[in-house]
Order: sequence, then C-alpha cells, then structure tokens
Amino acid sequence: MNMATSRKSAEKTKVDLVRLDSVSMDEDDEILPDFEAEVRVRHLASKEAARRGREAARQLRLQEQQSSAA
Repeated sequence: MNMATSRKSAEKTKVDLVRLDSVSMDEDDEILPDFEAEVRVRHLASKEAARRGREAARQLRLQEQQSSAA
C-alpha cells in the first residue's frame, strides 16, 4: 500500500469530533472536570517502513550466514 492509498483510506474512515458534553451517557456515567488525555499517533507508513527494515536485516543475516558457511 503506498502513501496515497493509505491517505485515501484514512480519509474514508475519518470521524468528526464531538464535544464530550454532547455525548449521551448512562445515568451513572459522568464526565470529570479537567479531564486530561494524551494522544499518540503512529503513522501506518512508519509501521510499514519498520517491517521492511526488519525484513531487509533478516535477509542480510541469511546472506551472511550462507556466505560464511560456503
């Protein structure tokens, strides 16, 4: 999957943000004041690049093992 394709699929799944006080909740639920949250974003492209890097390193190790065994 290339970057353009992954962006298009990300755009299709994009969800509109809503205010927490507009969300319907059960009667025993409550939104706490001063709620803090941290969002960590990891791009799919970096995940794919890491996978390709691991595969390339594995292939290199195999080649080195084969050349030293010969």
